[in-house]
Amino acid sequence: MRIIILIIALVLFACKVPYNKKDVYTEKASIEADEKVHPKNSLEWWYFTGHLYDSVKQKELGIEYVFFHFNPTNVKGGWMVNMAISDPEEEKFYFDYQLFPKNKTQFHGLPLNFTLSKKGMNAKMNGFGGNYNLEGNFKNHPIEFSIKTTQGKGLVLHDGVGYENYGDIARAGYYSYPRLESEGSIKIDSIDYQVSGNLWYDRQWNCSGVFDRKVAWDWFSVQFEETNSELMLYRLYHLKTEEEFFGGTYIDANGKQMELLSENIKIEELNHYTSPPSDAKYPIEWQIKIDKLAMDFNLKSAYPEQELALKFGPTNFYYWEGMCNAVGKIGEQSVKGNSYVEMTNRFRWKD
Repeated sequence: MRIIILIIALVLFACKVPYNKKDVYTEKASIEADEKVHPKNSLEWWYFTGHLYDSVKQKELGIEYVFFHFNPTNVKGGWMVNMAISDPEEEKFYFDYQLFPKNKTQFHGLPLNFTLSKKGMNAKMNGFGGNYNLEGNFKNHPIEFSIKTTQGKGLVLHDGVGYENYGDIARAGYYSYPRLESEGSIKIDSIDYQVSGNLWYDRQWNCSGVFDRKVAWDWFSVQFEETNSELMLYRLYHLKTEEEFFGGTYIDANGKQMELLSENIKIEELNHYTSPPSDAKYPIEWQIKIDKLAMDFNLKSAYPEQELALKFGPTNFYYWEGMCNAVGKIGEQSVKGNSYVEMTNRFRWKD
């Protein structure tokens, strides 16, 4: 019965902006205060994405692993875990998700120690400050993984204080570890891959406005190789008013960050893919220019079919999140980079 109530609450959340009077706002975000759960938060998450590589089998795989906590009605709230593996060589995409009712302790303390298990899905995350242990197994696919991360680049407080101002649409808490040194194993269909690479970790809270059903959200992360620098960009598009807003952060090799405003960012969509399940039209190639950084690069999906479909009762929610690759220049330096891109509400976008 509790899970039925939880699904109803999520459906209500998908249809209107949820209760958010208990969202947490401070003058400046703090990892000691904001890494842990905010029990009454409307929507928050702990989010890992990245490219990992098995050097022996010469196999590249992408991973997405995210814990969502939500409290859309200020009653019970709950959890959802999403996990996805991208295999660009085979052009296969595996994803799974599971809703969980509110845990009695809500995993309040630090270090984090999330453990959720239901219907064959097991999800674990523990750690703090860039050092995490991630474990999971899918319920719908013979896939499991175990990844350990250590802090590479330091903490990035977006917009300088850890609160990103998305125009007049939303203001959400947001910090990242943009380059976590990672190693571990991914098992697919009884084949073990010993992988290593760099994961990108996002921690966000107060996110109900960003995920309003009237807002289409695009998020880009790039880890550039030659410059050892990172870039986060976002694009918000209001489906009713057609208002558009850009922003982002660039982190140089020394960890110095530069905030990017709408006028600094130019994103041109070059190619598109229409998903048969959702009829959503997703861009899968972009030209991105940031004059402030003398940056100009092409970003392209590793392959198009990386859409997730989440079903809540009678409601389907689709979003695209997958591996991409960057090639271009920063100043006179030629660069390549590993990227992940997320796009939401494109199935509601009508040309």
